[in-house]
Amino acid sequence: MSKPRLDTLYDTSEIRDIWEKNQTVPCIKDPKEGLITPNTYRANKNSKPCPYCGKKMVHGRKYSTKSKTEARRRGYEYKRVDGKLDINQAGLLYFHQNYVTIDHKLNKARFPEKMFDYDNLEAICWRCNNQKSDNLMFELEHKLEHLKSLKESVFKRYPNPH
Repeated sequence: MSKPRLDTLYDTSEIRDIWEKNQTVPCIKDPKEGLITPNTYRANKNSKPCPYCGKKMVHGRKYSTKSKTEARRRGYEYKRVDGKLDINQAGLLYFHQNYVTIDHKLNKARFPEKMFDYDNLEAICWRCNNQKSDNLMFELEHKLEHLKSLKESVFKRYPNPH
């Protein structure tokens, strides 16, 4: 896909189609590996911690199923922030809550020219990606919560002697 073509696309369904059709095309320029596919990018992040929740991300067929009942049995169902139960689904498959997804720091519908830019991509677990949604402040909010938590633990461990 040429950049001039991407610069003119802002329709969500077209952007989604382009993204989906290129999952097995070497279109991401990894600084270490050269051109890789989005699927390879995800596979490379298997067993790495999610940068937001810290849980180990998973990748591969053994972390998906076509059966909703089987997905529940395996523990893929989880509570969203709003308290509702959810199971990650794409097409006919249900996925583990910590399955590796590729997040676009700058939304691909708003910045289609950055859709495959390595510096605009981040591997995060599916659950955090759903929670983040289109919130560009998610990373800053998460860091602030983390810093508050660190501060509280330091003050508990080392109380003020005065």
